[in-house]
Amino acid sequence: AAHQPADQGAPGERPSELLSEAREAPAAPARVADLEAFAHSEGFQQLRSEVAQDPKALETFLEKITSEDPQLMKVITIYQQDFLSMLTTGLLEAAKAQREEVKEQEPPVPEVVKPSGPSAEQKAKRKILQSLQPTTKTCHTIVRLHNPYSCAVCKATTELSLCSSCHSVRFCCRDHQRRFWPRHQAVCRFISSIKGGLLQQVAGRDWVSDALPQIVDTWTKSRGQPPEPWQLEQLVHLPHCKVCSKAPATLLCTYCSQVAYCSEECKDVDSEHQGSWQCRQVAATAVAAELMHKAGGGFGFLTDLAEGPLPDSIFRNGWQDFVDYSGLRGMNGEDFRTLHPTAQQIIIDSLSFPMSVLEACRFANHPWNQPHIKIHILNAYGCAMADMNKYEEWLRRAPHVKSIEVHFVTTEARHGNAEASCKLDLCEECKLQGQEMTLVVHETSLLDFVEEEIRSGSSPPFLRVAYSPALARLPLGDSEDLWEAPMKRIAELQDDALLVITERTMTDIYEDEERLELFGFTTVVPSRNSNFPSPLTLFDGVRSDEENPIGLTIWNMSLCAFKAGPGATSRPRSPKASDVLEDKAKLLDAAIEVKVPEDCAIGDRVLARGMEGEVTGLRCRGYPNGVEVRLETGERKHFLPNELSIVAKDLALSNASLADQLDLQDPRFKLQLRLKGPWICDGNTMEDVPFNEEVNPASFVVSLTARCDGGRGFRSPLSSRDHEPPSGYVLYVDGDDRWAFWLGDGHYWSGVQGPSVELGRPTELQGVYDAQSRCVRLFVDGQCVGQKHGVDFVPNQKRPLRIGAGRSENPVARYFFQE
Repeated sequence: AAHQPADQGAPGERPSELLSEAREAPAAPARVADLEAFAHSEGFQQLRSEVAQDPKALETFLEKITSEDPQLMKVITIYQQDFLSMLTTGLLEAAKAQREEVKEQEPPVPEVVKPSGPSAEQKAKRKILQSLQPTTKTCHTIVRLHNPYSCAVCKATTELSLCSSCHSVRFCCRDHQRRFWPRHQAVCRFISSIKGGLLQQVAGRDWVSDALPQIVDTWTKSRGQPPEPWQLEQLVHLPHCKVCSKAPATLLCTYCSQVAYCSEECKDVDSEHQGSWQCRQVAATAVAAELMHKAGGGFGFLTDLAEGPLPDSIFRNGWQDFVDYSGLRGMNGEDFRTLHPTAQQIIIDSLSFPMSVLEACRFANHPWNQPHIKIHILNAYGCAMADMNKYEEWLRRAPHVKSIEVHFVTTEARHGNAEASCKLDLCEECKLQGQEMTLVVHETSLLDFVEEEIRSGSSPPFLRVAYSPALARLPLGDSEDLWEAPMKRIAELQDDALLVITERTMTDIYEDEERLELFGFTTVVPSRNSNFPSPLTLFDGVRSDEENPIGLTIWNMSLCAFKAGPGATSRPRSPKASDVLEDKAKLLDAAIEVKVPEDCAIGDRVLARGMEGEVTGLRCRGYPNGVEVRLETGERKHFLPNELSIVAKDLALSNASLADQLDLQDPRFKLQLRLKGPWICDGNTMEDVPFNEEVNPASFVVSLTARCDGGRGFRSPLSSRDHEPPSGYVLYVDGDDRWAFWLGDGHYWSGVQGPSVELGRPTELQGVYDAQSRCVRLFVDGQCVGQKHGVDFVPNQKRPLRIGAGRSENPVARYFFQE
């Protein structure tokens, strides 16, 4: 201590004082004894406990004893190493033992498992959900629908790159390819894996009815589950050759780029499409989709307020007169005819939705003369929910209406500018008239909506509308049908509200009319063309050329209207077969058992597993021991003989006009042309007879004998038709392997379907049309197998009579017959 350097003294001490005190300090053993005595005191043990809990307790202790016990402070300063050693020896072990003791006394704390990050599957699902988010505000169908010939993300139509792996989708840039990849990845790998196998096997088959079901079935079997909706959409729209259905097809139409071919040969075969009005219209629609995607919706427009009802000429002449009468112009007042053609088409598309409804109301004599009107739009989606301001046109065309309440019933998430309930921001002219329009969106099923309306006692609407419902898309009784149950419930209400249906093809509207009559509605406006169709179109990949001769689906191109009220009147309706059966069955002691198919005859009324029906075929193709029955629902099924009971053999073809035999010796008939065969048709040969006006009269009978030995799809033994406009007639074996006879009415094709073809057996066919009764009939082996009334007929004006193939309007034949 006497030799310690001056700079190591206690803080604040002068060196001379420290040395002086050191000389006067007692001997070292006494000081150590003082330190040891302190070490055994309670104060030292308390200090150890405090330091064990908080090391800063030592600093507090030293400050305290500096003033209270300077002698002890000096001992600690001199023997600080010894002090620290005594203070800290065993301190860590004691603290650990104390913690363990406390731990034993405390209840066990559950172990906290640190959450792991999302799995690879969760990450993939998250990316898919992100890729499914809309990239535009508009919900218009042509914008949201997957198109393999435009950019899969933004609908761009130029400077596109094809997916190098599957060749089934296109992109305008690398960023959009990355964005679409999560929803395309599985489809891309699947298509790549079947390009050399399954896609080669289904080449040449009908895409919708044959090829696509096999592709979807293969997907389901290979992956253990059916494709998701976004995957199915890509499979449905897989680019396939327009001529032979080979997929994927990468050679595009030079003009529209919306049709694909597998080779230059197929492209040459379909030369009539390239540059046609259908080609140009589909190309314009693709550009419109791109513009609406960028703009987030359609283009605004203005029209003049009506001072009274629209004149009849508007509903006769359609858009041309409407544009002039209504003063149609752009949102900024531009003259409509000075707008870009694509903008014009987008505006007309918007107007087609309100105007087609007004047209149906005019034909149904359903005036808009109430001050307050409620309208229900059933199962609304896509186009119907896009650009809601288009429905303001109802107010403009109905000056007596002060308010309209439009209820959209939809199962889709809310789209466009529709909230759950909102008032439409009307133009200044409507506001000055004191008019208003309220939009209400009900995100629920149609059946639940109808039942809730009934429970709440809500007043019936003035009008119900269904845009493009395709009511007959599914068979009756199908559990997935969103229409059957609610429409039957609406028919039961008998509330006299008008129901307006618009469709995209005439075939769809005819089928809708038949289905709604089955549901209990009365037709007040029969199926007809609308004078206010949309110009936006898509190629129809479902219907055949005979079912849809123009080959396009056009929104609001056709319409019909119905009522279910007690005052509804319509065309005379034929009695239900079940009513006739009930009366006739009372005369029978017992039904006739069926042991072999030949116990039945075509036209027999039968019970098949408890269901009523009519025999339409025996031992049909694929069912060598079966009997084909057309049930009351319209569905055709095959049954074994022991599943049938004949209840009315004498009711076969109960309609007297059907039972009549065709007598070609009748003096009303005059033979105009007789051709003697035979003609051998191998599926590639045909013969054209030059056009002769005398053999294309307004009323006629055409008769021939044909033997079908095979083939697939539509096969025509005789055709005398034109395409633009649809005119003339055609006899053929249709896609269901049935005899059929169709006529052109100047707009579309209409006719009747007969029984199944019996391969290898000569069959006598007669197609009959009577212009006076407007009735078309088909006879097979002398028996009338079908008829249809109310059919208009336009004779072939210039095309040859073609034997052995169809499409007589084109030098390149198709639909070859195989004999």
